[in-house]
Order: sequence, then structure tokens, then C-alpha cells
Amino acid sequence: MVTSLFWRSLESGPFSLGVCCLLIAFVSVHDAALIVTNHEVIYEMEQNPIGVWLLDLQDGQVWLFVTVKLICTALVCAVLITLYKHQRRMAMTVAASLVCFQLSLLCYLSVA
Repeated sequence: MVTSLFWRSLESGPFSLGVCCLLIAFVSVHDAALIVTNHEVIYEMEQNPIGVWLLDLQDGQVWLFVTVKLICTALVCAVLITLYKHQRRMAMTVAASLVCFQLSLLCYLSVA
């Protein structure tokens, strides 16, 4: 029964994909806002090696990091939409997985 509900929700259409993309974007924008807000200490706090590398490129300035982060988020949502046009089930599975990851990140950011 749970399996059938899961697959039915994956086939529920573009509205579900839109909600997934909005949640992914919301968490990414929230994370970017935290980066800008905490720019004084972000270099010591950042745990993402790519983020640290981007911070190194600009001597601790956060703008390159935030810009790359938001562009990549937009790219992920565009890929999800394109994938949905060709492989709906796969797109919804990937989108649901990304939402779970992003919500986990949001919980981590709220606690840390």
C-alpha cells in the first residue's frame, strides 16, 4: 500500500515537480542568505570543500560562492524540468531525493 501511494505521488504531475523545485530553491536561497549574513566567519565555518575553494579565490569574499551556488541551483531545477519531459518517474524520484537532502540540510543549518 505504501509503495502504491509512493508511485502514485510520483505520477501526480507537474505540480509536484514545481513544489519540489520550489523547496530546493528555497533551501538554497536560505543557505545563501546565511552565507551573506555570516560573511565574517563563513571561511572558518564552511564545510563544503568547493565552497572553501571559491572563498579562497576571492580572499574570503562570499559573492562568487553565492553566485555559483544560485546558478547551480537554477541549473538543477532546469535539468529536473527537462528530465521530467522525457522520464517522469525518474525525474520525480530524483526531485524527491533532492528535496529530502535539502530538507536535511535545512535541519542541519537550523541546528548548527
